[in-house]
Amino acid sequence: MKLFWVYLLSFRNKTALVSTILLWASIGCATLEPQYGIKTTKELTPPKANGSHTIFLIGDAGNADKSIGTQTLNHLSNRLKLASSNSTLLFLGDNIYQKGLPPEDDPSYASAQNKLKMQLKITNDFKGKTVFIPGNHDWYNGLKGLERQQLMVTDYLGDKKSFLPRKGCGLDILDINDNLTLITIDSEWFIQNWDKHPGINDQCDIKTRDAFFEELRSLINKNQNKTILIAIHHPLLTNGPHGGYYAASKHLFPIKKIPLPILGSVINLLRKTTGASPADVQHPQYKLLINRIETMLQGRDNIILVSGHEHSLQYIEDRGLKQIVSGSASKIEAAKAVQPISFTAGIPGYATLELFDNGEVWLQFYDTSNTTETLLYQKKIMESSKAKFTDSLSTTASHVQASVYDKKDTRKSTLYKWLWGTHYRHLYGTSISAKTLKLDTIFGGLTPIISGGGNQSMSLRLENPEGKEYVIRALKKNATRFLQTALFEDQYVEDVFKNTSTEAFIYDFYTTSHPYAPFILDTLSASLGLYHTRPQLYYIPKQPALRQYNNQYGDALYMLEERPSKEHIDADNFGNPQDIISTDDMMDNLRKDEKYKVDTKAYLRARLFDMLIGDWDRHSDQWRWSEFEIGDTIVYRPIPRDRDQVFAKVDGALLSLLVKLPPLRHIKNYQEKFAPPRWINKTAFPLDLLILNKTTEKEWVTQATEITEVLTDDLFEFAFTKLPIEIQDSTVQDIKRIFAIRRQKLPSYAARYYKQLLKTVLISGTDKDDRFIIQRNFDGSTTVKTFRIKKSGDQLMFSQTYTNDNSKEIWIYGLDDDDIYEVSGPYNNHAKLRLLGGLNNDTYTIEDGKKVLIYDYVSKKNTLENASNARKLLSDNYEINEYFYKKVPISILSTLPSLGYNPDDGLKLGFVTTLTKQNFIQNPFSEQHKFKANYYFATKGFEIFYNAQFPFARNQWNLVLNAHATSSNFAINYFGPGNETINTDKDNGMDFNRVRMQIYSFSPALMRIGKYGSALNAGLSIESIEVEETENRFINQPGIVEPRLFSHQQFLGIDLGYTFQNYDEPAQPSTGMSFNIQGGWKFNLNNTKRQVPYVESSIAFTLPLTLTKKFVLATRLKGKKLFSNDYDFFQGASLGGTDLRGYRNERFLGKQSFVHSSDLRLRFPNFKKSFIPMNLGVFGGFDYGRVWLQGEDSNSWHSATGGGLWLNAINMISLQTSYFKGKETGRFTFGIGFTF
Repeated sequence: MKLFWVYLLSFRNKTALVSTILLWASIGCATLEPQYGIKTTKELTPPKANGSHTIFLIGDAGNADKSIGTQTLNHLSNRLKLASSNSTLLFLGDNIYQKGLPPEDDPSYASAQNKLKMQLKITNDFKGKTVFIPGNHDWYNGLKGLERQQLMVTDYLGDKKSFLPRKGCGLDILDINDNLTLITIDSEWFIQNWDKHPGINDQCDIKTRDAFFEELRSLINKNQNKTILIAIHHPLLTNGPHGGYYAASKHLFPIKKIPLPILGSVINLLRKTTGASPADVQHPQYKLLINRIETMLQGRDNIILVSGHEHSLQYIEDRGLKQIVSGSASKIEAAKAVQPISFTAGIPGYATLELFDNGEVWLQFYDTSNTTETLLYQKKIMESSKAKFTDSLSTTASHVQASVYDKKDTRKSTLYKWLWGTHYRHLYGTSISAKTLKLDTIFGGLTPIISGGGNQSMSLRLENPEGKEYVIRALKKNATRFLQTALFEDQYVEDVFKNTSTEAFIYDFYTTSHPYAPFILDTLSASLGLYHTRPQLYYIPKQPALRQYNNQYGDALYMLEERPSKEHIDADNFGNPQDIISTDDMMDNLRKDEKYKVDTKAYLRARLFDMLIGDWDRHSDQWRWSEFEIGDTIVYRPIPRDRDQVFAKVDGALLSLLVKLPPLRHIKNYQEKFAPPRWINKTAFPLDLLILNKTTEKEWVTQATEITEVLTDDLFEFAFTKLPIEIQDSTVQDIKRIFAIRRQKLPSYAARYYKQLLKTVLISGTDKDDRFIIQRNFDGSTTVKTFRIKKSGDQLMFSQTYTNDNSKEIWIYGLDDDDIYEVSGPYNNHAKLRLLGGLNNDTYTIEDGKKVLIYDYVSKKNTLENASNARKLLSDNYEINEYFYKKVPISILSTLPSLGYNPDDGLKLGFVTTLTKQNFIQNPFSEQHKFKANYYFATKGFEIFYNAQFPFARNQWNLVLNAHATSSNFAINYFGPGNETINTDKDNGMDFNRVRMQIYSFSPALMRIGKYGSALNAGLSIESIEVEETENRFINQPGIVEPRLFSHQQFLGIDLGYTFQNYDEPAQPSTGMSFNIQGGWKFNLNNTKRQVPYVESSIAFTLPLTLTKKFVLATRLKGKKLFSNDYDFFQGASLGGTDLRGYRNERFLGKQSFVHSSDLRLRFPNFKKSFIPMNLGVFGGFDYGRVWLQGEDSNSWHSATGGGLWLNAINMISLQTSYFKGKETGRFTFGIGFTF
């Protein structure tokens, strides 16, 4: 940073910087006084409806023993004494300042205990329900401190559900009444670094953050017909300091009462942009939590968010959310009403929510700063629920002619069909005669419960009077839902994509699947003895029985089928089981006890049937499991469901290329030749790897052969008679022909996939004491036996032998409790063993430790005395030690093009090929290789880059390898040294200053990649550079460079660097910063006396200048300094190109350099008249900078002004074009992304 201050002290630079800081700081300040958004009114007229439930919201009461806290609690206590039993008191976290509840022998224990008891005592005369949720301060004594607090609360209140979520988990739910549900989220659990809490999630069903989001989505959907309160300590929307809004005093006194003008604003600027504090919304993990939850809440008008964290009272309606902040129980801080509908006040107090019988919800904030509390603010935040039901059928006909799509939407040109395929498009536009269905006339009458659907389908769950559930699913799928759930989990895009070409393209892509194929599969499944649903085809008109769902459903073709659930245990097609459960529930049971088992033969047969019919979409939620109690064993047999992708017809010249991209590579055309087994089985691979690990190749081939014998031509012919007569055309004959060929090939394909699957073997024990005996046999095979350790003697659970021809690695997870691993036999090219102990004391006895890797917790006790010769990789890394059955090996190869233009290089064409390997270490990959190549038309030169990263197992360090090579006519520019060199382009042309040079370099390094945007690297570099002495160019003029440069120069370098980056959006940031500093020492191996130490650094900020964040300031400062005069021109500190826009690359060269670039960027609203929704923006920029050269007397500063346009495609990529001009010829450029 010293490099910056040298130049910033000049008047020009200091003025610019101070002006930037003051401009940002002056855009409205937060205050303690109440503030109202421009569309917010004071609604102090009480509602007239009858109340049904009252929620009291109080947060951050952790300083209950201070005067503010005591007074607030006293006022609230008086209200609670008068409240009815239809009331709930909700403490919103930070219940004990500063560090939660310490151990009893800690000196601060008594004070912490007293703070919590003062809050608990106000419930003594309260008739309603009390719930505490944790905040970040409650975690500061770790999981144990959280458990102590939970125990104190639950003991005092006599209610195990008074502290939620329970057991240090992330999510919990409480049904308050029939119309109100409370979902509690421990946001600090999500934000915390789990590596620092060994044992976290041990008592939780949710063990990953992805599982947390999946469960939250499910809970929200299940309660869609109720009012939902989501209690989460960290708010998703906030206008206080944690959200980047500060009082004026904070700019002057950022640290207690020490006056630091200007510097105070700098401190606030860094806090707002770096996200360094996990308590602030700009922190990457907090930001991820916000984005994911915000996305799933869009369109959900029944949800209210309630939070603490900020020490103020706030209500905000924005981005589709209703956010209440009530965190001023014992502390106060300033806030600012930013959004049009918002209210803020840095005043002691609490909030109430009044829920009324008619569905209205009213919010009230109470001011407790005086001896008498007063109503501060009141607003109706939820309207009465008045669902409109239809009272008639849209048609009374018994049958209706209908099609999936309008016929006009399926008419495509010959060129379109050639590019994008014919698919089954015509079937979607073909009208069929379908029977109409009145929902109240079937299965005793069906009533809709909740709407649902997966990534694509529009489904509605229904229930009959017996409690049995059924599902109707529209044959026309939802295009925008697919984009939302499959590609944009942390960004809401459904509305953005509606009525766009992309939506139309996805609808057309859906025609690759046969719309009526599911209706023939029950016949085939039954013949194979597979459990199955029994779908029926109907036209369902809009009708009274659809109730509030009439707007979304009806007047279309639907599939009706029973929902595989415990209510259907009497169904023959599900095997008349004792229960029916989900995959996740089955997985939980399998690890609980050895009595739970999967019928591997039934699962194998179902999976081989998947492959035969080409079903590429078989993820874990596409299965339900029938449960059978057989003696002392509970067996699970699969129920495949949602078979929408069978017989897929993925044709067309361009589409065939598109589906080769990694995210789509598992989508395969149904053809005579089977697709590569790893890809068509991609979604099912994790389950296959876990369940089929004890099968043999013979079993696979035998099952496949039996399938071919059962599914005869006659049976297949009969199954297809169930299709509507109108669509029984040539496509049916094509499917039959392909099916017959694939049927013959199935046994050989089964053997092929078996070998693919067995390359990595996954074996898991239970959460009880297990013994794993691994015998390395003389023939190179490995026998694994798993036993449950019991007092009565070890019980064999599993035994299998794996050959080294098929199996290269065996992963054995012991899970919880005390497990024993015994490895015997000498190593003889056996499979690599990865032994994962999990929690508790695990014992390892290893005879020959070669290719044996032990992973266990370093902070937990383990017995390793007899495993000294094995490789022990002990750490508290959560991702490594925890068991995730979905963590499976896969390699992904992808290639993307690159394009750009600038006057020096001309048109640039290139590509980047990336090979990402996922094996056991996935941090976030096991290894990654990038190969990049660019060709420059102006110089006819090219360059290639290679980058490889290999993460280490126990920490965040990576081994990084970089290589760079150019052609001999690759060129850079050289105008000579100095700040006032002459540009002779007009007289001599651009080639005159181009220098051809050939470069070869190799740089190994160690890089420590932080979790939240930082990276530290240290490495070596080896370079060979040869400059060409091209005639009639500047480089070959007498005395310009030393002749030695025209022969190979070799350099050895030592490099050390640090980078940090944090932006709210990668392609279109409105808030954030980046920092980079790199230092090194270059040695010329041709003459070791020539040494060049150097340091270079840059820092950049992006800040919103308006509350809407559509007008943004981006500014960057960059400098470089050499500490020797023995540098060659290509090692100097240069300016130009992207550093000083408006000037040629390497336009100025010196011993040190400095440049300051700034942009003002204005973003316009979205426009949809394109294939992908776009944001258009304009920007204007100003750069100034200079170089310094020893002995040169120059006071000149070079500057350039200009601007340009940019297009942003759904925050994934930005295309930018610009024109900048200094004192020389203007410079037009085109590229992808911002340059800073």
